[in-house]
Amino acid sequence: MQKTLNPTSLNEFAKALDQVEHVLIVAHVDPDGDAIGSALGLAWALRARGLRAHVTCQDPPPDSMTFLPGVGAFATRGPQERDELVIAVDTSTRRRMGQHYVDHNLGHRPLVVIDHHMTNVGYGDINLLADVPATAMLVLAAIDHLEIPLDPTMATCLLTGIITDTQGFRTSNTTPEAFAVAHRLMIAGARLTQITQWVFYRRAASTLPVWGAALSGATLNQGVLWAELPLDLQRQQGVGNSANSGLVNFFSTVREAQVAMLLTEQEDGIIDVSLRSKPGVDVSGVARAFGGGGHPQAAGCQVAGRLVEVRENLLEALHASLGETV
Repeated sequence: MQKTLNPTSLNEFAKALDQVEHVLIVAHVDPDGDAIGSALGLAWALRARGLRAHVTCQDPPPDSMTFLPGVGAFATRGPQERDELVIAVDTSTRRRMGQHYVDHNLGHRPLVVIDHHMTNVGYGDINLLADVPATAMLVLAAIDHLEIPLDPTMATCLLTGIITDTQGFRTSNTTPEAFAVAHRLMIAGARLTQITQWVFYRRAASTLPVWGAALSGATLNQGVLWAELPLDLQRQQGVGNSANSGLVNFFSTVREAQVAMLLTEQEDGIIDVSLRSKPGVDVSGVARAFGGGGHPQAAGCQVAGRLVEVRENLLEALHASLGETV
């Protein structure tokens, strides 16, 4: 994947927007700060351009993102008759768009994909793809191309995406460009300290028993540290998927673990799988083999099946992958 956006794709995007009034922006399932921040930042920008932009996601935003302006407008739905253009942000595969889009025919509606995942094969009619630290940076480039002036609301959403996907500028994909873009967004009105507090340092007390159960059941085997959150545990504690936010990143700090894996059972029988790895270990290939995608050191997938079977299949693939890197 190239490092910068294709100018032709940017021009095609601008032309597509000139032909519509209603735009539907889709964030990926189990959304993180980059997906939500990118979707909202783009929505506010398109509204400033005079378009009617609507945001949607299969799953609700986590509590850590409730501070973002406009986050309450996220709806769970597929495209409606009024929607003329669909934009998927931070979504490496069509399947990651969620249940409304996996088998859904968008009909006459063009699909625009804005994404930074290396595993993205360009499944949209228009693809804004580049290997950068966060999709929010690509959204900003698109906003610049459209000559939409930045305001504090857009800047806050986009800086949240960068902070989230770089884990506070600590991951190996953090580049000088990421700092430069963050500086520009701060100048535009985004408050770095406030965003960091919300993203990393505000956690509901109800998540503690869930983390405790996951930690007590964590298993380290042949370089893979894994844990699972069965549905009955989540129901017992009265929490949803957002309770696991940040947990797999914590697992990845364990010195002996080359790979960290968290499996979260969902109501619809799907197992949500989050993968993290140490530098030099690529988990994106395993995620892609199971229908997902992501980055070399941060990837994921959603797999249908029984928790124990999904876990064993993933462990076998991860151990095989580790054997190839030794």
